[in-house]
This record gives sequence, C-alpha cells and structure tokens, in this order.
Amino acid sequence: MAAINLQFDPDGIVRATIDQPNNRVNVLNKSLWADLADICAVLDRRTDLNGLLIESAKPGIFIAGADLKELAALPVDDPAPTRAVLETGHDVLFAMEALPFPAVALIDGACLGGGLEVALACDFRIAGTNPKVKLGAPEVKLGLIPGWGGTQRLPRVIDPQKAANLLRSGEYLTADQARDVGLVSAVVPSEQLIENGRQIIKAGTLQRVDLRTQKHSPTRWPGPPADWAEKVAAMPAEERPAADAILDVLQKGCPLSLQQAIEIESAAFIPLMASTAARTRIAAFLNR
Repeated sequence: MAAINLQFDPDGIVRATIDQPNNRVNVLNKSLWADLADICAVLDRRTDLNGLLIESAKPGIFIAGADLKELAALPVDDPAPTRAVLETGHDVLFAMEALPFPAVALIDGACLGGGLEVALACDFRIAGTNPKVKLGAPEVKLGLIPGWGGTQRLPRVIDPQKAANLLRSGEYLTADQARDVGLVSAVVPSEQLIENGRQIIKAGTLQRVDLRTQKHSPTRWPGPPADWAEKVAAMPAEERPAADAILDVLQKGCPLSLQQAIEIESAAFIPLMASTAARTRIAAFLNR
C-alpha cells in the first residue's frame, strides 16, 4: 500500500493517510484503487476496531479526482476496459461501505470528482477550514458524468434537486456551503479535524445509513429544478449530452436500490467516455 499509511491507535481507531508518492496531488488511478481495496480487505478482518479516519497528507488536497491520463488511454471502440475501471471503483466503495465500523472522511482541501465519490462512500464527512476546501463533481465540464456512484450517492445524501444542480453545473461547494446542504456534518478548524473525527466515532451518536440497501420511493425524486431546460440550453454543446444523461440517471436511479441505480449510471457513462466531446475536453485539460 505505497500510497496509504495505516496507523492503528490504542482506542481502536485507524487512520488511513493517502499520500501518493511522486505526485503533487492524490488522484484515483489503478494503483490507488488497489491500495484502497487492500486496506478494506485488511480492516474488514479486524474485530478490534471502532472506526476509520480517511485523510490526506497533501496540503490543500483530499483526492483531486480520477487520473485523466488513464481515462484518456481507454479505447473508444471497446467498452470492456471502461466497464472494468468502473467496476474496480464500485467494488472498493461497496467494500468501504460494508466495513463493520464507521468511516469518516476528513476533508481539508479539494475533494472533487472521484474524490467526492470516495467521501460519499464514507459514513460521515467533516471539512476543515483550509480555504482550499471545495467539494464538487466537475465531470460535466469534461463531457462526462460521475462514474463511481456519484450520481446516485449524492442525491441520497443531500436534497435531490440540489444534487441535480451540483452535477449539472460542475461547480463546487465551499466547506460552509457543503455543511449547509448536509454534504458534510461539520466544519471545524483544520487542526481539530482528527480529534473531531475521533470524537464522532467514540460518541457513536451519528447513525450510519447503509446506502447499499436504502431506497428512495418514486416520490422522492421531485423532478428536475424548474430552470433545468434553460440552464442546459445555455451550456456549451459539448456538455449538454452529459447534462441530459445526469437527468436521465437521476430520474431512473433515485427510486431504485443503490446497486441497481449504479448500473444505470455505468450504462450512461460508458458511451459518454467514448464520445468525441469527452475525448476532446480531456485532451484539452491535459494539454493546458
């Protein structure tokens, strides 16, 4: 686990600190997914643990998102490798949710795209006061939608219409904004993040919500925000197919179990990943 350091404390709380070597930021690549899978396997076998704290050693960064170089290398004419990348992430996040004790994401920097999806798979999220804290799903700006459950976990954590707007716009929330919509449970001074996470675990007062089995009734999805069509029409042409897909997967997925909903998300992600719009946007991002 080259990118993750585990520290087991006497009180039964384990700290997992993400620090990818030779990288300025943490990004979700094959190596980091493998490390996350390994720690889930190790921790799931332990009977002496009370909770997990996930943090980053990178200043101003939690996890910046997916490794776009790896995404750009996926073939456009064969969906199997793209599906395999999605399934790898899903397996890890489901394993994280299935741990027999709560996981708390300590967010003191950018938590974007795939990084937000990792945080959403934790039971609780706490933000620090670092001015670089931002939480969001900017995939639409690359002509994509979240592919590791973001379109389905987000509306199960915050108001579905607010989730829809966040996914469509690709904009991010500050720590305070994230707290106000319920995306993080608290904002605390950065130097108190670890201790606050410990206290949440020790107190046991916040109820875990198992998103794997939780369902939303069909009435939980209230329909798109009133100005949805107007907002989409004003978007760049390359982003509109992704926005349309976001609305479709929200409408179809919200009434279903998380597992079923994620299958809908994956089915929408794969053709977008092969699209000219996404490939062009990703290439421009990498070449900027």
